[in-house]
Amino acid sequence: MRAAMAVLLASLAVLAAGCGSTIKPEGAAEQVVKVVSKTGFKPTDVTCPSGVKAEVGTQFDCHFTGPDGNYTAHMKITKVSGDDVEFYIQSKRD
Repeated sequence: MRAAMAVLLASLAVLAAGCGSTIKPEGAAEQVVKVVSKTGFKPTDVTCPSGVKAEVGTQFDCHFTGPDGNYTAHMKITKVSGDDVEFYIQSKRD
């Protein structure tokens, strides 16, 4: 399970809000759930920070409880097109 969660994955979703856009924390959390669920485990307590600028290169961490402890999902914004934001997501056990 740990090795599967550490794989880099890209996700695309409508996650930006307003001018000088910031990432919607609940939207980022939904993407973490989608990516991690592909490993067979579905996290239910993902938390992501607010106020993250929707700019290419921006990085931030979301956190969740996995099957054997706490995990961090490292998020890196790779593309922003309007309200669409693309990430590389890498999760690992803390």
